Amino acid sequence: MNNKFFPSNFMFILIMIMGTLFSLSSSHWLTMWMGLELNLMGILPLMNIKGKTLEAEASMKYFIIQSLSSSILIISSVIMYTFTLSWYSMFNNNMITFMIMLSLVLKLGGAPMHFWLPSITKQMSWSILFLTLTWQKIAPLFMLSLMNSNLSTILLISILSSMTASIMALNQTNLQLIITYSSISHLGWMLSMILINSSMTMIYFMNYVMISIPLMSVLSSSLGNHLFMLTQKNKMNNIIIISLILSLGGLPPLLGFMSKLIILISLMKMKMMMISLALFIGTMISLYFYLNMSLMLMIKSYMMYENKKYNKMYNPIISLNLLSSFIIYPLIIIFIKYAMIFFYKP
Repeated sequence: MNNKFFPSNFMFILIMIMGTLFSLSSSHWLTMWMGLELNLMGILPLMNIKGKTLEAEASMKYFIIQSLSSSILIISSVIMYTFTLSWYSMFNNNMITFMIMLSLVLKLGGAPMHFWLPSITKQMSWSILFLTLTWQKIAPLFMLSLMNSNLSTILLISILSSMTASIMALNQTNLQLIITYSSISHLGWMLSMILINSSMTMIYFMNYVMISIPLMSVLSSSLGNHLFMLTQKNKMNNIIIISLILSLGGLPPLLGFMSKLIILISLMKMKMMMISLALFIGTMISLYFYLNMSLMLMIKSYMMYENKKYNKMYNPIISLNLLSSFIIYPLIIIFIKYAMIFFYKP
């Protein structure tokens, strides 16, 4: 497995994708669990592409945590079946629902069960880090959206994720850890709407992926893994990466801000002022270290800057990020206003 172009890696990627699709296409808790296990069996070999000791340690930690959460999930589902005689979403026992919800939050790495995630992501390559922070969250988020109770617990977890991750990222010097804590903070925003309007969570997640693809690609190709390396001589266009970093932090009028704005408006319409305030404070804290990263890129001397052409593959995504105020936001508002009326018409 030392060669990253090893033919079996393509098979493992297919297994990982099919496992997630298996969970998404099912409404049966047993088959959802099978999809999660299939997905786990696909990503574990990919974590050991380079065959390093640290990668093996990270994959073992990941396997233990995911197996623990899957065990809690299947045991809770079996107990639910004994009460309801159904494998579908018939939650009439708050304790069982709470256990299923905790197992899914553990899979996602939400606070206060997030400590396993940073310890493994700092040992990963950037490509596997991207898969862990994006693709691996799709199936658990979908399963969480099927819940119909414990709203207050989910909202508490969302606030803890947003605040805790933002505070813990302040003293980090490893870029992979900063991106990981940022992902946990964004997860808090997604969880705040998961039981109320899952469409907004889907929109937020898609926008997060659109920002993360070019950002992680540029960081992996042009820089090292430490914060001070942002001041070193590099071959990237600084304005582009600064816009992506600030968009991830939620600075207006970039794409990341538009995602948070629609969730804030929805929460305030439902009179959830304290939750909106807590999420907003968490974003302000995280924006501090994003501005710090941007400042390190901006204050370099002219002689250290090489104005070379960068990869044009991400031009459409970057354009959408910069012009979101005029393109993405109106489309999202139209979708929320009219599509939701159409789907939920009595």
